[in-house]
Amino acid sequence: MDANPEAQSAFIELLRLEFEQTQRLLELLQQEYQLLQAAPSEALKKLQAEKKIQLEAVEKSATKHRQFLLKQGLTADRQGTETFLAGNSEVMALWKQYLTVLEKCQKQNDINGGAVELNQRQVNQALSILLGMGNGNKTYGPSGEPRPTNPSKSLGKA
Repeated sequence: MDANPEAQSAFIELLRLEFEQTQRLLELLQQEYQLLQAAPSEALKKLQAEKKIQLEAVEKSATKHRQFLLKQGLTADRQGTETFLAGNSEVMALWKQYLTVLEKCQKQNDINGGAVELNQRQVNQALSILLGMGNGNKTYGPSGEPRPTNPSKSLGKA
């Protein structure tokens, strides 16, 4: 599609901004993973707040991207973007870099989610042990769900 040079420049700037914001999001996700490996801290809380702000910025850019494509009479998706960028190899390269970073963000977010889940499981196991309800002390309810038993408080009685 041949777009006017002004529209093409505006879209290129949108795409560059979107790429930069997504790149920053990836950096935050990677930092988050490092902090998730350590004990909970203020640094993790601060990073999560920063990540939330960055996610909002990425979402805002993506909305502008879709709106731009719709104004050009294109679909607001990958195909619409690639149709608009057809013939501009420099910007198409940026688009492909953006897609790569976006995919890395998705993978890193999945990894971080797994780390959070593992941390939660470990905390729950530790709590169960501390409360005297380790996995060996579980009984099953009427519908088959595992349920912890209360530890015997009459160990001294015979």
